[in-house]
Amino acid sequence: MARWNYQDIDYDSINKERLHDNDFLFKVVAIASFIEITSDLYEMNLAKFYAGDEEIVGWLESTWEPEELQHGKALRKYVQTVWPEFDWDKAYEGFRNEYSAYCTLDEFQPSRAREMLARMVVETGTSTLYRAMTDYAKSIDEPILAEIAHNIHKDEVYHYEEFDKGFEKYNKEEHLGRTDITKVIYARLKMASDEDVFIAHKYIAPGEDFDAFKARTKEFAKQFYPYKMAVKMLMHPLHLHKHIENATASTIQGALKVLGI
Repeated sequence: MARWNYQDIDYDSINKERLHDNDFLFKVVAIASFIEITSDLYEMNLAKFYAGDEEIVGWLESTWEPEELQHGKALRKYVQTVWPEFDWDKAYEGFRNEYSAYCTLDEFQPSRAREMLARMVVETGTSTLYRAMTDYAKSIDEPILAEIAHNIHKDEVYHYEEFDKGFEKYNKEEHLGRTDITKVIYARLKMASDEDVFIAHKYIAPGEDFDAFKARTKEFAKQFYPYKMAVKMLMHPLHLHKHIENATASTIQGALKVLGI
């Protein structure tokens, strides 16, 4: 059973007039809504990749996908409430048609344990993004977006924990060492390009400068992104001793910033 329902959120209480001219907020929430609501494509590929594992496929179908889709629906409702003139459906159709070509099994890791690690990296990115979005919403005194982002953040942390369980399960067979784990994490971080964001931005703000939007998101990250949380989540699969983890954390945090995360 879902821990929350987006239909219970009081969208009518949003101060639309105060938020309407916030172009950065519009783009961030709209882009996130597009990516989240496309989770059915990701789930379909994951179900194929883990075919035969009834426990994991069952969780993907009954819990992970519905929760991810709810994230998209909650954010879509927010966009349609604050910016009713934006044709969400038309823009999303263009995005989905183009982006679906990139959602293939070719992008997956070569083994089940490695792909679980890759999913943990993805969930690290989403959970920390929504943590940042929660804090940003609070900074502009926008409680409804803060509520939505906080709910999504909690879901994404839970998803990370479930993929972590999957990794531990499969790694009993694959016996990936720390070097192997580090390589997978780093490879997935490098793959975390702006591909999906770039395509979404193209349909949300046609003709507008994507590089300018990227520059604005970097400023947003400097102020709100929880780098320490991200580092802790990325390092967790390594099971390092505490003093080694502390010594390595600053290096990984620097790498995240270099990669633009």
